[in-house]
Amino acid sequence: MTGYDEKHLRPLLYLSRKLKKLYERECAKAAAPFGLSQGEADVLLFLSNNPGFDTAMDVVKYRSVSKALVSKAVESLSARGYLTLHTDRRDRRYTHLVLTEAAAPALRAVLGAQAAFVDLLKSETTPEERAVISAVFERLCEKLETV
Repeated sequence: MTGYDEKHLRPLLYLSRKLKKLYERECAKAAAPFGLSQGEADVLLFLSNNPGFDTAMDVVKYRSVSKALVSKAVESLSARGYLTLHTDRRDRRYTHLVLTEAAAPALRAVLGAQAAFVDLLKSETTPEERAVISAVFERLCEKLETV
């Protein structure tokens, strides 16, 4: 058999799980002093890292998490004063999520954890390897959008 068989797929799936667990563990450690759940940290990070993608549905779509989880996180973050919600003037079905200054300390902490995670990955690869990995993943993401 040529291409991706079980021998090639197993390490990819293992790496995917390990990266997800490490990322979530590091974010959870940074979020814990603020009493934030993983879902709340994910919403803060998503909004900070993706200007222009500022609705709950954007978080659901691009982070591949459930509507219920995002809804619960948004409700909690809003109650804490970390988010304000603004109804779209052109289409009232959409509510835009806006980070507030109150979220800044927690956001700095989880952004720091995210940066440390990225630094760890970068420390194990050369710039050339990162360019190849990025190109391959970008191409795979484009393909997966069509299937």
